[in-house]
Amino acid sequence: MSLLSTHPDELAKIRHYLAELPDWREPLHEVLAGGVLSDVELFSLKQNLYFFARIKEILTTLSPLLPAKYEPPDFYALLALLDPDKTGSPSFYLSDSFSVRLAEYRAKIRAQQRAASRLSESQKERAASLVGLSFNPAGELAAPRHDRSLQSRIEATAQFILSRETYTERYYQLKPTSQELTLAQELDRLLKYEQEEEERVRHKLSLAVKQVGEHLRQAIASLGRLDLLLSKALLARNWRCVRPELVGRDEPAEFVMVAARHPEIEASLKKQGKAFTPISISLRAGVAIVTGANMGGKTVTLRTVGLLAALVAYGMFVPASHCRTGLFAHISLLTGEYRAFVTGLSRFGHEIAALCAALPEVETRSLLLVDELASSTNPAEGSALAQAVAEHLSQSPSICLLTTHYDRLAYLRGVAHWQVVGLSNVPSQELAEALADDPAASRRDLAELMDYTLTPTEPTRHLPREALRVASHLGLPESILVRAAKLLRR
Repeated sequence: MSLLSTHPDELAKIRHYLAELPDWREPLHEVLAGGVLSDVELFSLKQNLYFFARIKEILTTLSPLLPAKYEPPDFYALLALLDPDKTGSPSFYLSDSFSVRLAEYRAKIRAQQRAASRLSESQKERAASLVGLSFNPAGELAAPRHDRSLQSRIEATAQFILSRETYTERYYQLKPTSQELTLAQELDRLLKYEQEEEERVRHKLSLAVKQVGEHLRQAIASLGRLDLLLSKALLARNWRCVRPELVGRDEPAEFVMVAARHPEIEASLKKQGKAFTPISISLRAGVAIVTGANMGGKTVTLRTVGLLAALVAYGMFVPASHCRTGLFAHISLLTGEYRAFVTGLSRFGHEIAALCAALPEVETRSLLLVDELASSTNPAEGSALAQAVAEHLSQSPSICLLTTHYDRLAYLRGVAHWQVVGLSNVPSQELAEALADDPAASRRDLAELMDYTLTPTEPTRHLPREALRVASHLGLPESILVRAAKLLRR
């Protein structure tokens, strides 16, 4: 992390070079199996070697700040073999310098092509003077279809053949002379020799690559680890992360996060000119619940816990001021998100199917996060089902965090209870003033008044009831609110 501050330019160059590296794992596999590399594969190899050298130069200047295990081996000999012209560039072409024989063939080909071109031009000049016409860029003479006299004159020379016709013209090309045919045959022979020699050069280069194949594999792996390391460090800096403290495997399951943030949600709020309320929570093996008003951030808590646990599992720093956790065999997040046309199930059916799939996982140390369990069915059955699931999970060695609106879960023995502060500390007058304007503004003001902080709560039969209060200030008819209050008192 400190290198990002002390050597930003060097690390920026390394990341630039890493981004330029072509993926050469498949060609390497092929050449180690005895395959012959194509020009495109040799080009991408030379690019790799070129950037390997540039990265190695920078890493040498950073030693010993970065371990030597990230440095690729030297490939100067192989790079020199792929660059016989000493261009020093990452481009590649099978130039004449790769083979004396290849240079000889190409010199003869060029001479043959020049001779054929001169002969062709001479033939065209003589033929054009016979008929009084000029050749087009395609090497054709065009005669109007209605001009039979001109067509007869062209055909009488016996030097032309009809190449094509349109609605208005007939086009003629020169017949090749015996001398031109001889030159063409010689050129074809030379081109064949050139192709054979090029293939021989490719085979020779492929054998040289095969000899250092394992070193190439090590270099690709080392730079892959370096790329991952730099990416993780940059992400940790951008997200203002800290190193998590790990719980040993022989210790009970534990997850603690202090002032944690969900970077994606935080960035979205920042665009709206709002701030993310950091989340702190402490969890042990068994069940914990989070309660609070709608829009109180309960789902965000689940997602933040899941994100931090996953980041730790991938060996990454976490966006929090402190985090202590162990590694989990499974991390499962069950939310109400579903698509009926995909599963063919109702929302409740989808929810239960997902729960059934997750339950076997909690028998080993895992993290299970469930959002509003059984909220999509009738409240009586849903509440009973949620309690039964919570009681079942409380006996597992895993950490299970559930959000809920069901009262009965709040007073289960052995279940930790966390509550979103919500609007409980907002005076009624202030809430009424905030919600007095138009509905859209009211919703924005309500979100700004909401306190998303989590607080541990003693077991109680009564969850915070802010729904009627908020509904009242949002303008729900008084008759409905009065009736709802009477029903609650029954």
